[in-house]
Amino acid sequence: MPNTIRKKISRLKEGKLTKSQQKLVDYFETVDLKKVIYMSITDLAAATDVAEATVLRFCRSLGFNGYQEFRLNLAQGTMEADDDDVEGIGFIGEIESMYELAMENVRRGLDEAQVEEAIDMILSARTVCCFGVGHSYLAALELHNRLMMMGVVTFCERDTHLQNVLLASRGAEDLMIIFSVSGSSKDTVEAAELARAIGMKLLVITCYEKSPLSKYGDLVLAAAPMDSPMQPGTMTGKIMQLFTVDVLCTGMHNADRLRFDANYAKSSRATVGKLI
Repeated sequence: MPNTIRKKISRLKEGKLTKSQQKLVDYFETVDLKKVIYMSITDLAAATDVAEATVLRFCRSLGFNGYQEFRLNLAQGTMEADDDDVEGIGFIGEIESMYELAMENVRRGLDEAQVEEAIDMILSARTVCCFGVGHSYLAALELHNRLMMMGVVTFCERDTHLQNVLLASRGAEDLMIIFSVSGSSKDTVEAAELARAIGMKLLVITCYEKSPLSKYGDLVLAAAPMDSPMQPGTMTGKIMQLFTVDVLCTGMHNADRLRFDANYAKSSRATVGKLI
């Protein structure tokens, strides 16, 4: 455990702990703290069988303003402790290890039955609206491009005002696919609220199954979180999203090869004149 956190918890233990505080102390003394860095406050509360408010009060009792500051301090200490390991394999090897872990996590997190359900949602939709803000827009745009080549009527509007205009003409026959690593981006949650209000189906792709965004989803595809608070928006989160895009599009192709092979051929012919 990083020294600053260890000292703070040791001082806290000198007093009388509540049962909930003791659960958190016991957890931090036994778990690999690298795991905690990637946990949301909801994840930590579930792992320790306490309320989210208890986690927040615990962090404040350690001298932090909230859970995010606690997590950031923990990440800083862990990164410093890992310096020797990074020097041993080099930063390129460290990145490679993170990518391998990202792939392992997303493969473990994707349930085949849920993936099949997601594919059915896309195939049965009149139109598909792909949405993501910040770093998650990359995955939304990639899915939009892939679906368009497959002949699916799809939209991907980055401007949130125009997104609202687009959604105003959608309905129960349409599907919105929302990408968000954290599942708590304000613009993303507001888009989900609007889509739900007009009756659209919602497919949520996130790292946090119990995020604010997830409660709006008819279906949630979630993988273990990978981004550290020290380096938000790193490639590992994008890998999770892009891998999921590839899984969905490949699954769709496998479900109706004749249809999608024909549409791929049409897309290729449409761009053949653009190649030198």
